[in-house]
Amino acid sequence: MSEQCIRWDAHNQALLDACLDRVLSSPIFEKSHRQQALFRYLVKETLLGNAQRLKGYTLGVEIFGRGTDFDPTNDAIVRVEVGRLRTKLREYYNLHGRTDEVLFNLPKGSYAIDITLQNASAITLEQVVSELKVFPNPMEQAASLAVLPFTNLGANHDQEYFVDGIADNLIFELSRLSALLVISRQSSFAYRDGKKSAKEIGKELGVRYLLEGTAQISENRLRLTVRLIETSTETYVWAERYESTLHELFALQDEITLSIVKALQVKLSPAEAELFGHEGTESIEAHDALLRGMACHWKYSPKFVAEARIHFTRAVELDPYYASAHAWLARTLLFQWVMRWDLDDNLRFEALKHAQKAVEINSKLSYAQSMLGWANLWLKQRDASIAACRQAVAMDPNNFEAHIFLSMSLSAAGFGVEALYYMEKAQRLNPHSSPFYEYTLGLAHYVLKNYDKAINCFKRGCALSATFPPNYVYLCTTYALLGMEEEMRTSRDAFLSIVGGNKAIIEPPWTDEKLAEEYERLIQLAGLR
Repeated sequence: MSEQCIRWDAHNQALLDACLDRVLSSPIFEKSHRQQALFRYLVKETLLGNAQRLKGYTLGVEIFGRGTDFDPTNDAIVRVEVGRLRTKLREYYNLHGRTDEVLFNLPKGSYAIDITLQNASAITLEQVVSELKVFPNPMEQAASLAVLPFTNLGANHDQEYFVDGIADNLIFELSRLSALLVISRQSSFAYRDGKKSAKEIGKELGVRYLLEGTAQISENRLRLTVRLIETSTETYVWAERYESTLHELFALQDEITLSIVKALQVKLSPAEAELFGHEGTESIEAHDALLRGMACHWKYSPKFVAEARIHFTRAVELDPYYASAHAWLARTLLFQWVMRWDLDDNLRFEALKHAQKAVEINSKLSYAQSMLGWANLWLKQRDASIAACRQAVAMDPNNFEAHIFLSMSLSAAGFGVEALYYMEKAQRLNPHSSPFYEYTLGLAHYVLKNYDKAINCFKRGCALSATFPPNYVYLCTTYALLGMEEEMRTSRDAFLSIVGGNKAIIEPPWTDEKLAEEYERLIQLAGLR
């Protein structure tokens, strides 16, 4: 193989990485996420010397999420996708890559990548990196937007959750539009204090526009002022005032969303145009209960999550056909069980029931599909979990959490390469990190045996929150795996201190048998069982 003749020093490796990124960011590959994941996997395994294990069965299970009973002779997924990859590589080199410094070829009859390095001595890394600008990141080409938390002008500060819910819903509605890149709630809400300028926020989040607003609730009346700002010039592109009753909130939110779409000149597909007018409930009381529950859930503590469960249960009781309420109730039930705050094993099955109901009510709701995947993960239904989570990402490519849930379901099954790919996509949607993000990213690195990177992720997660135990647990078990006893004891003591000494350890997500067995061994070794 050609790559055996190459001296893979740091310079040549950097050239390879840069050229690989150039191929995958080209117009040939930019919208083919499955092909990107497949190609990265084949290159990585080839360079690791694992060409012999690149079989149809292995690719079907590790890349395409097929079950352990996968039969390549009956299911053509691998042959079809590898054939598409060969075609795309030929097209890329015919149109764009004839002068690339590193050439990739996928010979017929093989899954190993043939890698050729040409004229390396005359090439600088700076030249290669500068040429990458020929194919800008497709996400950066889209209209990009962050919705900031609205300011509550009312005298009642207890209504903060409702005002946050208005911005939340706008993020949800706008994120479903394929021509618009919308930053996640977690990152945009980090600017609640208003201390930074629009230009500073735009630069930090990598967005062209900000949406800001004020809200005032008085008895049954709602007054909103909404402004769209271009971050580079800090000028208003569009602004409007609205007034309605609370019971007209859903129609008002649709009106605002469509006004933003018009101001940004975003073209809607027929399917996207049909999304408006389907908020899922006509009960403002059920919606209010949902928003109260969300405000509690985000605090991630036993007390507030239990309170969130009460609110979501009430929302479902007020409107049994409110898909979002069923999905959120499923999430909270699972979170209580996974964290071992409620040891009732029936919670998993109850959560699955609500997730299934949410999908039954609204099969087009990405969040419902994510929760269906999440529920199946904790019931160890690997294939069903991955399939539902994939569907969620396909429905809403802007949904940060959909990428996180899919990545975790893939890591749990041992598919680290693809799991890491979705975490990298999630990072663009959520530039500000979180304990859950670092935990899920750490799991992907752990599965790939990138233990130093996994440790760094878990440590960052611990620094971000002292009330999110998973990062402490997996930091401890990773240290145990590496024989770093002093660090293991320190992280174990830190975990036990935040859970009050309770060894009712959080539930592991593993659906891969070997990873599950390894986790149990490490838990014992770390003294956490």
